[in-house]
Amino acid sequence: MNRNFPAGWDTGVTGSGDHPMSEPEIDALVRAVSARPNICGYNAYHTSGGFLLRPSSTKPDSQLPPNDVWVFKKIATRCTELTTYPAHSVFEDLTWDKSDTMSGAADDWAYEHLGVYSWTTEFWDAIAAATPERSGKHIWYEGPTVEQELAVIEWARTNAPDTLHPWRTFDHPQLGEIEIGGTDDFLLWTNAPASRLRAEVAPHSEFAIHQAMLSPRLEILHTKVEPLGNDTWRVDVGVANTGWLPTHVTEIARTKRLCLPGWVQIDGADTMGSAARVPFGELAGRSGYLLAGGFRNDGTPDRKLTSWVVRAAAGTRLTFTASHERAGTVTAAVTLG
Repeated sequence: MNRNFPAGWDTGVTGSGDHPMSEPEIDALVRAVSARPNICGYNAYHTSGGFLLRPSSTKPDSQLPPNDVWVFKKIATRCTELTTYPAHSVFEDLTWDKSDTMSGAADDWAYEHLGVYSWTTEFWDAIAAATPERSGKHIWYEGPTVEQELAVIEWARTNAPDTLHPWRTFDHPQLGEIEIGGTDDFLLWTNAPASRLRAEVAPHSEFAIHQAMLSPRLEILHTKVEPLGNDTWRVDVGVANTGWLPTHVTEIARTKRLCLPGWVQIDGADTMGSAARVPFGELAGRSGYLLAGGFRNDGTPDRKLTSWVVRAAAGTRLTFTASHERAGTVTAAVTLG
């Protein structure tokens, strides 16, 4: 099903389906996520390999916005600190044949079509559990070595004995007498054994929380009223993004206009010479100041000051609403005079 998403979809990929979103589960998931533009990140949880994977599955990093590649790597560093899982670009690190890519993936769809940082976590590395080494980047193609297989079996004898089945004679209806037994691939190699599952998964919930905390966050940090006489007033409102990510989240979302710009609105009085609702576009996040030491930023791109001239009597209460579909909606109020 991870080849049925509408991004880079191709009939040559095993599991692609008849057309993008041909499977009801993928159709429902895509529609549910697309209907919620406040979603700022995406995690797909798979097995196995013990990796954190990121887009792109079909393009080299040189074809992605450099800022997005930098943020991907910055976020991934925290995942490795919390979980020990190394992070990889699917195309750069895990694609065996660069002319035969693994397209139609969920994380590619979330990044390319929604413009959010997206990941695929491949839970569980049996080799890492049993030996001092991790699975190689081409484990899906090369498989484990004989030495690694034997080490995993020895590890399982003590740590997951229920995944090993003694060899026994079996009367097969076509083949006659055969022997069956060995390791339970699904419960030993593909997935963490039940005794290890909680410990394996728990740190990744911390990583998911870390990602959520990086989201853009809209705040109204400044309001000011100046009397101009004859029941007219100049009103200022300062809106800021105090989150780590910009309001558009990714550079690809900004350049491809994958999310709507934010706006600020005044209510309670008639505005003079301007609309009550004014767009403020996109606001940078704190991450932007880390790139090139912040020297590429001119002024305060994380903030926007909006001013109106309004007509109303002293004592009138004005309310302000600032909103961005990814950074939230906030309100503030002032009383004239």
